[in-house]
Amino acid sequence: MPAEKKPAPKEVYINNDLPILYVDAINTRHRKDSFTYISFATNTPFRLVEQVRLMIDDDSLRLIIDDLCRVINYHPKKPTE
Repeated sequence: MPAEKKPAPKEVYINNDLPILYVDAINTRHRKDSFTYISFATNTPFRLVEQVRLMIDDDSLRLIIDDLCRVINYHPKKPTE
């Protein structure tokens, strides 16, 4: 059986005007419609300050998580039921 060809990646426009955000905390909520809400925050001397909010579909989130795990060489085991 021939191997499936992966589609060519889309060209990515790099927006150099975006700031780099340093984050210390993450808050997540999964929705019933297969989307996840993600909020990143930064610690300051006086409080935790939210930096960005995201909504992402489960399939895209899995790809991002797989990539992050690969980058830091972290491969968690599935918890036992």
